[in-house]
Amino acid sequence: MSEVDETPVANDDDMLSALVTSIDPALSYLRDLHPAGTTCRTLLVEDEGARRLLKVRRLSQNLWDDSYFHLEIHALRREEERKLSNITQLVHEYVNDTHHAILKSYAEGTPANTLDHAALLLNPDFIAKLDALYLKLHLAGVAKVNYLPRKLVIADDGELILVDLSTCVVNTEVGVLRFVQEMRADSRFVTQLEKKAKRAA
Repeated sequence: MSEVDETPVANDDDMLSALVTSIDPALSYLRDLHPAGTTCRTLLVEDEGARRLLKVRRLSQNLWDDSYFHLEIHALRREEERKLSNITQLVHEYVNDTHHAILKSYAEGTPANTLDHAALLLNPDFIAKLDALYLKLHLAGVAKVNYLPRKLVIADDGELILVDLSTCVVNTEVGVLRFVQEMRADSRFVTQLEKKAKRAA
């Protein structure tokens, strides 16, 4: 089987379907949500009638890739412990001889990267919701959100849902000093957005 992180054929549905089956025969592949991904693939799958996200990477000696995958797992575990809302949920973790994968809940709504992103970042209501989401994470001991539009889904009720925690750090995993540094960087980012929105108003 071809290595998923090399992606020789970006839309090879047969290959990806076989990959999903090899990880868990109970899952059915639906589509690739991030074909441009280099370190892992994010796939939409069906799990007993429910849509889920399957994030999968090939086992390798690349510690950089490995660290990103484990950062997300630590953040998802913390989110599960604290029962945080508006964040994707960890359903299951898989490790076999060739791949490491995590099955997560799927957020229904509109991905932020499909909207007018420049206008969105000047919208005070959007920024206030983003600020509230960051605060919720920080209070739970999770920081370094590293904002990207594809990481957020806007639900039908207007709530923001964070669907990718791949850069996040947890205070017990990285120590208080680094956590505080990353939390401040998150807060500076939101403050800059607020200032730009006020100037544009």
